[in-house]
Order: sequence, then structure tokens, then C-alpha cells
Amino acid sequence: MISLEEKIMLLINGKMDQNSYDECQSTQLSKELKLSRNQVIRLLNELFNEKKLIKIKASPILYLSRASLESKYKKLSSDEYKSLDELEAELNNQTELKNFEKLIGSNESMYQIVEKIKATVAYPPVGLPMLLYGPTGTGKSFMAKLTYEYCVDTGLIDASKNFVQVNCSEYANNPELLTANLFGYKKGAFTGADSDNLGLLHFADGGVLFLDEVHCLNAECQEKLFLYMDQGIYHLVGDNNKWYKSKCRIIFATTEVPQKALLKTFLRRIPVILTIPSLAQRGENEKLELMYNFLKNEEKRINKTILISSNVYELLLNHTFVGNIGELTNTIQASCVSALYKSNSDTLEIHAYDLPDSIRNSIDVSSMIMKKHKLVSLNTLLPVSDQGIIKDFYQSLINIKRDTSFAINAQNTVDRYFEKLIFNDNRAGSIDYLTNYLEKIFNNITEHYGFRTSHNELIALATYISEFSKNTYLTNNWINENYDEVKNLKKYLKLEFHREYEIGQDVSHYLKNNMNQDIDDFVECIICICMIKYFVHSGEDLTIAIIIAHGYSTASSIAEASNRMLNSYIFDAIDMPLDVDVQAITRKINDYIAYVGNISKLYLLVDMGSLEEIYQGLDTSNADIALVNNINTKCALEIGQGIKLNKTVTEVIDSILKENIYKTHVELKKKKEPIVICSCASGLGAAHKIKEILFNSLPEDSNLKIITYDYPALIRKQVYDQLMNDYEVICVIGTLDPNIESMKYIGIQELIINEGQNAIEIYFGKYMKKEQMEIFEKNILRNFTLSNVMNNLTILNPDKLLEHVAKAIDHLQNILHKRFKNRTCFGLYVHICCLVERLVTRQAISNFTDQDFKEKHQEFIDQVNISMKEVKTYYNVEIPDEEVEYIYNYIIND
Repeated sequence: MISLEEKIMLLINGKMDQNSYDECQSTQLSKELKLSRNQVIRLLNELFNEKKLIKIKASPILYLSRASLESKYKKLSSDEYKSLDELEAELNNQTELKNFEKLIGSNESMYQIVEKIKATVAYPPVGLPMLLYGPTGTGKSFMAKLTYEYCVDTGLIDASKNFVQVNCSEYANNPELLTANLFGYKKGAFTGADSDNLGLLHFADGGVLFLDEVHCLNAECQEKLFLYMDQGIYHLVGDNNKWYKSKCRIIFATTEVPQKALLKTFLRRIPVILTIPSLAQRGENEKLELMYNFLKNEEKRINKTILISSNVYELLLNHTFVGNIGELTNTIQASCVSALYKSNSDTLEIHAYDLPDSIRNSIDVSSMIMKKHKLVSLNTLLPVSDQGIIKDFYQSLINIKRDTSFAINAQNTVDRYFEKLIFNDNRAGSIDYLTNYLEKIFNNITEHYGFRTSHNELIALATYISEFSKNTYLTNNWINENYDEVKNLKKYLKLEFHREYEIGQDVSHYLKNNMNQDIDDFVECIICICMIKYFVHSGEDLTIAIIIAHGYSTASSIAEASNRMLNSYIFDAIDMPLDVDVQAITRKINDYIAYVGNISKLYLLVDMGSLEEIYQGLDTSNADIALVNNINTKCALEIGQGIKLNKTVTEVIDSILKENIYKTHVELKKKKEPIVICSCASGLGAAHKIKEILFNSLPEDSNLKIITYDYPALIRKQVYDQLMNDYEVICVIGTLDPNIESMKYIGIQELIINEGQNAIEIYFGKYMKKEQMEIFEKNILRNFTLSNVMNNLTILNPDKLLEHVAKAIDHLQNILHKRFKNRTCFGLYVHICCLVERLVTRQAISNFTDQDFKEKHQEFIDQVNISMKEVKTYYNVEIPDEEVEYIYNYIIND
């Protein structure tokens, strides 16, 4: 779903496209966005601080898109201007872009190449020969032309001198003609030589000679170039007596591997060989900027405003263009031609069907259905790379909401950044050493925790640390500017992911001390986030197991062996010297408990009777505690297995006492923790999303816990018993009543149609203060609208999906000759929409709750399939009979 920041940027860009600069102010924006002015001002200032907007300090203050302005002009000199006149004066004084300023990526992926080109052509007396090597369509010819412009602009060559370009592939079948045209020829040198011709080297004298596709030069022609490259002299074809001179800078280009395609003697005379990256290697930001420029050029050419569909945007961005920039240009032009044929207004709309066949054939129809379709302006394509990709990455992590979805959102953000780094990195060999060193570090550290990092993860981390080391000045400044936010993120990670946080600290410590790497706080955070995937987080409070044993490494040895065999980080260890008293160990455990926090189950595995009473001095009142004496590895493994299976403390202790005699003590917490269960017949994914909406409705100071359970699992008696035994269940919120006696239920459809407020007040009243309940009820009314719920529950286009589902439910009511109650209809809306999404993503339910359902209700199955015909056709799905059973259960409870 589009964020408020993105909505503001789109609105401002749209107004700037229409030259309505005076409307880019808070009052007008808040009115159009239907948000409070204070909220809009806060968002505008955040975007200004991120350097995405500039300020015009008029009355009222105007906010303009930096990217939109800088796409048409040079970089702006300031973040703030006194008036529009002052900004206009600066823009009017700007000259047009010169030489390499026209090259997208000249300050990013192409920066090193551009700098080497500048140094090469400036080398006295007339530069050095250079070779541009890269795939077809990467812009080698364009770079050669910009090199000539640079030479003219900097006075290296006179403006009257020529840029001479030859594509050697055009002479592939007649290499002798190429040699003659290149060096010139005398009259009568060959048939057709009716007059003297001085050749391209003569015309390029004092300028630049660009030989494209140089691999097409035959060996003889390459050899003739030797002498010219060495001494600047050459013979005309047919005249071996007279020497001619020329002083030109030579640029070669090839798509073939130079070492294979060219003579070694020829290659030795080219001291500078530059590899031009493919479009895929240039990165997403540069690809967006290229798309924007090409489409803007077409706008000017056809004199129409171009809009592209969001599907076209994603297809162009994600498609691998074998022909690189050249193919991208042709694709955009072909799409504009196709769209122009159907256009009858001042606006040109480019849709997926306007793309060339080569792009359309690569479309996954099912994935296209799942995308929201909308038309966007070209300013949507403007990249935000000016502040540096690493700063944008850091800012994205800081902005992630600290809720139940933090882990997955943070990991996705890190993974996307790592992907960009790896795909855009041309220094594969340069990180081998760092990768190998990281592998040694992780092998040492993770031995204790019982898991292994993947090699790909290590490569990604090594690439990131390498990138970080090149941007320490940039990142240090950013961290200083965002000190409080970074500090809060570290505090959150330490509290919620304490084991992963410890690993991040350990790795950073090794890097700082053994590699002289200047690691900052944010590197530790990123390593911590990378580790989250290796640990199980159930969403419940932590279970902690500590092995305490006398001796130098007795406890550590048992813990490491057990963690390794369990393939999980279960046990921590305290190695206790013989001369340390129990009170000292108790203090150490209490420090650890305070550090971890939120412990629900605490296992203490000790080796001597002197430690049996250690639990009495612990500062924890809200955790189940189990102490086991005479610990050994076998016992630790049995307890660890029970912890992995999420058994209760009593169940774990009972299991180890069945075959062995241990001295144990169990002390259960007296007060059960209140929880809300989200469980949906529509699937576990829907339950997770309802949990998120409910979580966002809670007051900020509420500590109520919300968990999810699979609906079929919930209605099994043993699951119900376990929940009631471990927790005080406030109620179940979902899409279908599980009909469990003594377990209260609120249907999401009742919240949508505002029939559940009374139950909310009754069920939650004793767990919240009056002020909290008022906030909670207000948030429920705001968040549980059909539109909001549908936007959160499905990634398909909710408006189109609801339209199809509503028709299907009406059709079903007609077939059954009955009208459903409102709450039943709303429940079916939600459930069937989620069902369609699951079918599209191939996650259908495959088990009946009643094994005889199909036999008993075949007629109902047929009726549902008839009513859902349009839905099935549109989304190309079939509805399994097992799914029909859940629809039946909705209707019989009507």
C-alpha cells in the first residue's frame, strides 16, 4: 500500500508538472489528501530533512520536489530559497549540461570509468589509446562522443577538429576497403580507386578517431595500426614511399573479449582497457533515471504528457534487457508508438499490452493479476540516489515500524540492499579475503549457538562491509545526525532479539580488533538483523535455559554440544569456579534476566546440590521456573527438545523423570498472561494480517499480547486445553466462530459493521484503563472498515476483487433462494477474497474438517461453483471442495 510520504511526493510532482507551484503548500496539500495540516507539515519536514524536498520561504512556505527540478537542471545549490524568483534566477543562470554531465551514473556506477577516461585523454602529448569493452547497447559510442566533447570543453583539442566514427563491422566482408578508408589510398591502388583519398586518420588529425566493433579489423589492418600508434605516422594504401602524419586520440570499442578477439601485439599498444557495465549492473536507480529520460524525450517529440501503468513500470524495471540501454530505448519508443495509435487526447497512456512481444511474453499473468493497476506520472520514476544508496538503506531501516512485523520487514530491507550491492558490484575478487575472514569469525562464534551461516550470506555481508568502508565519512555523519534513532533501534534489537544482538556485537568486536575495520553501531544492527532468520521467534515471551556447572568449561561444553546436536541456540552457559559462592552466581543470573527481559520460562540446569536453592534469589515473578540438578548432556538434550517443541515447563520436567531420576524443582508463575487470539478460517496469513490491524489499534501504553493460531488447529481440543492452561484468553477474533465452549469470540464482520463494540467493551474492559478503552474503541472504528481490512488482507486489487466476490455472493443467494444477514455477507466477503488470493498463490486448504462433507453436500458444492464462475474465470483458479466446506459453515451459521 502506498505510504503517505509517497502520496505527498506524487501530489507535489503532479502540481509541478502543471506548473502549479503555488499549490505546493501545507494547507492545499492537507485539503487534497484529507489529512490534518499538522500531520502534513510533519511529513513535509521529514521529506525536507531527507533532502527530497526544498523549501521556498515565502508566505505560505512552498515545498518543491528536488528530484523533479534536478532532472531538468543541474544540482541545486541550496535546500532553501527566499522566493520562487530567487530559485528561478538560479535555474535561468544554469548552462546546459556539458560532456560527461549528460552521462547518467557519471557520479555513481560510471564515476571511476569517467575519471580514467579524463586522465587517459589528458595524458601528454596527445593522450593514450583506450579500449571500451562491454556488451551490446551499453553506451560505448555515446561515451566516445562525450569524450570528444570533454576534450573540446577543456581545451585539449580545438573545437574545429573532428570526431570521426567508424563501425568496423560494416566492413566485415570487405576488410581491404576498411583499411583503404582508414589510411587513405592513392589513385590506381585498386580497382575503383579513381582518385587520391587521404583517409579517416587524416580527417581525425587533431581530433578523435573512434573505431567501434574493432574486433572486426583483420590482422593486417591491426598490424598497420601498430606503427601509427607507436610513432603517429602511416602510409596510404598504394604508396609505400611517402609518410603521412596525424595526431589524433584513438578510442576503440568491442563487444568481444579483447584477449581473444585482438592480436596480442595490437592489444599491448592499448594501455587503457575499460569495462563498461551492463544495464543490469548499473543498478535500479540509474535504470529508473534512464527510463525517465527516454520517456521525457518521447514526451517532447510527440508533444503529449505520458502516463505509464504501474505494471509497465515494474515490468521495465525488472526485465533483463539483453541489448542493455539500446534495447531499453527501443522498447520505450515501440511502446510509445503502440500507445500513440490508440491515443486521442493530450495524454499518452502506456499499458502492458503496448510493450513489445519480447517483454509481454515474459509476463507471469498470475503475478500481474496480483498487482494493483494504476497510472503514474513520469516523476514517479525519478530516483533518489543523490543521497547515496547506503544512506537510503540506513534510513529505510530506521523507519521500519517496531511491531510484530519488524523482523520480516527488516530482513526484506536488508536482503534488497544486499542484492543491489552484489549485482552492482564489479569487484568480486576484492572481497574474497573479507569473505574468508568472516567465515572464520562466524565459525568460531556460531559453534556455541548451534547453527551455520550460509556462504551467500557471508558474501553479502562482506560486500556490505566493503561498501561501508568506502563510505565511512558519509555514514558517520548520518549516524551523528540520527543519533537518537540509531540508539533506539539498538535498544529495541537488544530487547527483542538479544541472542542475535550478542552475535552482532561479537562479530563487530572481531572485525574491530583483528582487521582494523572502523565498525560503527549500525553495522552491528545489520549483522543482528541478518541473524534473526537463524532463530525461532514464536511471538511469545522468551524461554531461557542456562547450564551452570563448576569447572573451567564444563557448562560451556555441555551447552555447545547440546546446541549443535539440537541445531538450535537453546542453552546459555555459566562456568563457575569452585571458589565462587552461590550469591555471586545468583547475581550473575539476575543481571542476565534483567538484560534479556520478558522471560516466560526459565530452566536452570545445575551440577551440584549447593545450587539447588538458587531459584529462591532470582528477581523474576512472572516466569515459570524449573531447576534440574545433576545435569549431563543427555538430560540437556531431552530438555532442549521439549523447549523446541514449545512444551510447558511441567511437560518438559515430567518427560525427563520418566526414565531417569533427577532432583527437580518447578515453580509456576501464579498469574496467567492475558492474550487475544487471531484465528481465521480464511487462513493463517489472514490471521496474521488481522493481528497487525488489531495491534495497530491498541493504545501505545497497552501491553496486551496478540497471537495467531491456525483455525483447524484451534478447534482441536488439545490445542484449546494448552492455550487455556498457559494463558488467560480474552477472546478469539477472526472470520468464523470456532464454537469452543467458554472461549469468547468476536467476528471481524461484526467489527466492520460496528456490531462488535459492545463485546469489545465487555471483553477488554478489565484489561485497560478508561482512557485506554476510549482510544482502543476509536481506533477499532477507524481501522476495521471493509476498505482498510481488504487492503490489508489481500495483495490483489481489493476493489476489483470485492466487485467480483459481491456478484458471486448475490448469485449464490439467488440460487439458494435466501438472503444472508449483513454479518454473514461481510464475513463471506472477507473469507472469499482471502480464498481467491490463496488460490492465486497456490496455498489452498487441502483437508476437510468433516470427511463426509463432499458426499453429503455435492449439490451445495455445485451451487457454489456456478455462482463463482466469473471469479474463477477472471483469476484463472478452481475452488477445491475442501474450501467450499468453509463457505458452507459460514452459511449454516447465518
